[in-house]
This record gives sequence, structure tokens and C-alpha cells, in this order.
Amino acid sequence: MSHLYCVARFKARPGQAQALQQALKSLVSETHREEGCLLYQLTEEVPYEGANGEPWDCVFVEQWASREAFDTHCAQPYIKDYFEQVAPELVAEADVRLYHPA
Repeated sequence: MSHLYCVARFKARPGQAQALQQALKSLVSETHREEGCLLYQLTEEVPYEGANGEPWDCVFVEQWASREAFDTHCAQPYIKDYFEQVAPELVAEADVRLYHPA
């Protein structure tokens, strides 16, 4: 069984960065209780000289025990509610990518 990593990046709609951050913070405590959640850390991008493009407002860095654990997480009612009800109002752009150890 291989660990799965997820990097989920979100850009807020204009004027919605703080509301987006609060909405994402509300997902953390329940997710930490999920079986198979090894890391679920909400971060903010730190701009640096030479970076390309605009920074993302919020970035989740996640580690899951397996793909099954990640899929179960995605099926949780509070995660589905976020993507179906909350994100359309707050998120201008999202980029969610999955990785496994090389």
C-alpha cells in the first residue's frame, strides 16, 4: 500500500480571500479525525523573487495512507458540501493534484 499526496491550491474570487481561508480552515479538524489522514495542512503561498504568476491564496498539503483513504475523504458530506455549495461563491480557480512517492 502506497501513501498518496495531494496538493490542492485555491485562488479566491476578488475580495473573498479571508472568507475562503475561513471556509477551508473549517474542514481541518474533521479531516484530522478521518482514518488514513496522515497530514492535512492549510498553508499560504510565500511569494519569492523569480516566481511565475500570482500566488495562490490557500494551499492544502495532504498525505493519505492510501488512495482509498483519500477517496473516502472526498466522499465525506462536509467535503462535498464545500465543493458544491461554498467553493462556487469563493473560489475563482482551483488546482488539485495527486502524487505518489517516486
